[in-house]
Amino acid sequence: KEGRGGSGPMGLGGAPHKPLFPGGMPGPPSSSSPSGGKPPLPSSSAGAGGAQMMAVAPNNQVHQTRQEALQNVESTIAELGGIFQQLATMVAEQGEMAIRIDENIDETLSNVDMAQTHLLKYLNRISSNRWLILKIFAVLMVFLVIFVIFVA
Repeated sequence: KEGRGGSGPMGLGGAPHKPLFPGGMPGPPSSSSPSGGKPPLPSSSAGAGGAQMMAVAPNNQVHQTRQEALQNVESTIAELGGIFQQLATMVAEQGEMAIRIDENIDETLSNVDMAQTHLLKYLNRISSNRWLILKIFAVLMVFLVIFVIFVA
């Protein structure tokens, strides 16, 4: 893969990577000179070619280090994208669950209101029956007193 690096030919969002600069290496554009865009070293002696090679090797190493760093950044961004997608899925699921909880709360509230209504009806029924029970008890007491007085 050229350009920013990574594990595949596609970048973020599925767009293909283009090299940042000619030659596929990040950094300033390189010219056709072997030194990668730097002015050639003076070649006053036979050892000058060796000096140029020494200058190119660290430059390539810098480019390689930058490319590896960019690949690491891209892979980290891709991982973060995956994490955010998972987070979005979880948020959607939690939203559905919150809606179900809200519906259950509404149903529970209506059930509690209905139970309160039934309890009030039961309390009124017991209160009216209490007078009936007292009347029956009073009649029984009268019969008991009459029985004790006349029979005993």
